[in-house]
Amino acid sequence: MINNQISNKQIIINGLLLNYYSILSGKKSNNKTLVFLHGWGVDSKLWFKIAPELINKNYNLYFLDLPGFGQSQDPNTIYAVDDYKKIVYEFIKKLDIKKINLIGHSFGGRVALKIASENPDFLEKIVLVDAAGIVHNSRKKKILAIISKFIKPIFMPSFMQPLRKKFYVLIGSEYLENIKLSKIFSKVVMEDLSPFFSKIKKPVLIIWGENDKVTPLDDGKLMDKIIPKSKLVVLKNAGHFCFLDKPEEFVKVLTEYI
Repeated sequence: MINNQISNKQIIINGLLLNYYSILSGKKSNNKTLVFLHGWGVDSKLWFKIAPELINKNYNLYFLDLPGFGQSQDPNTIYAVDDYKKIVYEFIKKLDIKKINLIGHSFGGRVALKIASENPDFLEKIVLVDAAGIVHNSRKKKILAIISKFIKPIFMPSFMQPLRKKFYVLIGSEYLENIKLSKIFSKVVMEDLSPFFSKIKKPVLIIWGENDKVTPLDDGKLMDKIIPKSKLVVLKNAGHFCFLDKPEEFVKVLTEYI
């Protein structure tokens, strides 16, 4: 049913051909607009599991495949978080989307945090879902040490693939599959966004899986402590993809907040 309601389109932003999906309500008044940003190594289709309930609420929904993921073109330079932020800004500007509720999962949450810290006029509320963005000193040292040794062509031979996977698990992502994005990943994962938290003036909902092993719950608690207008909701028996583990609970929390 949902496939018949989804519009799949492409748009050129900053020289890249990007893919996105939209589901627009037929109602013109009082309908909310939600823009979804996915995590690292996946694409926008991961959100589709919760889309039917949101369609029933007559929301306008936008799902953007970030550069390098899904059907979107790979970045032409080594992107930083700011570059992904600019992509989202241009996407919103080109489509002339107003009064946005921005939802970001994991890496998408990292991008959403950067946008939220600038408090643009188009933002109404922000929803962070198991968001990345905090770099702990102990982990940072491990990341730097391993990146300096192993982010090289050494990972190309097939016999090195198990080690490559262990590396990505250690630095916080089990989901990186595209080797061309490894340099971008190593760059964005090192940026600690915690200094930006206190700058966020818009309302923020933080939804976290109780058993998240990729971005631990303590990160969500720290965000809730520092972000001025925040609310933390923990989903029991859910992991890093809490919206897939507990879709009904997730949608209920999300829609009540919005």
